[in-house]
Amino acid sequence: MRIARLFALLLLLGAGTSAAAQGKYAHLRSWEGKHPTYNKAARKFFDLPEVRRPLKKLLDRRVYYLLTRGHTKEGPIKIIDDYLKVSVCGSPDSYACIEHVTLVMNLNDGSMYVAFDVFSPEPRYFSTKGRFEDLPPALQSWR
Repeated sequence: MRIARLFALLLLLGAGTSAAAQGKYAHLRSWEGKHPTYNKAARKFFDLPEVRRPLKKLLDRRVYYLLTRGHTKEGPIKIIDDYLKVSVCGSPDSYACIEHVTLVMNLNDGSMYVAFDVFSPEPRYFSTKGRFEDLPPALQSWR
């Protein structure tokens, strides 16, 4: 009897933890189809605390600027499985799409993956958990 109660308690705690983790980032799904910075609304995706804080810890100041403000073109935010995907390109010095950058955020745990210069011979990868290259191919592509 005690084992059954203990098992039930552990099951409830596990379900509560999972629901809490999904709840913390679930509201970001509302950004699907919107652009990270070129929106009519005053809010910008990269200014959200749950996006800005981990990115500032992960990237140095220059790289953070290039991702959040230094690009000239961006696609709409996509949701693929439980990941949010942002694609931007350009350069602070040019309107051409020189540097292609992909940001992927896991909506379950908030982990982030960033790939800069995706098409260059030496792309740069950053992540808060695991490796960018371990993500599914649909998340690694620029588009």
